[in-house]
Amino acid sequence: MEIRLATTDEIGKWWDAKIAKSPTDLSYRKWKEVFVNGNRSGERKTFFAFDEGKYIGQGTLLLRGKDSVMTGNGKAEIIKLELLPRYRGKGIAGIIFREMEKWAKNNKIKTLTIGVEPCEVRNIQIYFHWGFVNFLQCVTETYPPKANGEQGETITVLCYSKKI
Repeated sequence: MEIRLATTDEIGKWWDAKIAKSPTDLSYRKWKEVFVNGNRSGERKTFFAFDEGKYIGQGTLLLRGKDSVMTGNGKAEIIKLELLPRYRGKGIAGIIFREMEKWAKNNKIKTLTIGVEPCEVRNIQIYFHWGFVNFLQCVTETYPPKANGEQGETITVLCYSKKI
């Protein structure tokens, strides 16, 4: 298995594949723009995981965002951490997390933050196991709409931190 910083070209192609599978979902086009431009500008760092050269998952660090509780001044937020379903439950998310943590330490990040929906109990348990035990805040976030004329979905997010 290989975990490394993804190129903006790889990130764009990954989002293009999602767009091709769900061409009517407008949110994917917006997310592609946000992730590609964010990695290009240095606001984000996306790590891809590969198994025998094939994509299996990813994690993204947000280095500069709108929420000063979660990013900036030596803080970075883990904003995307996912695996293809057949790779879940094998400790691979932890490997991706540790690679992001190592990169953060090497780049003068002192605190990692993470947000999780209250209904994602298993993820909360995993994040606690990884050391995200300091509660920071509860916020609401609104995702981009999936179709013209729709409102984006609004969710509640619990935010935690960990010193590294």
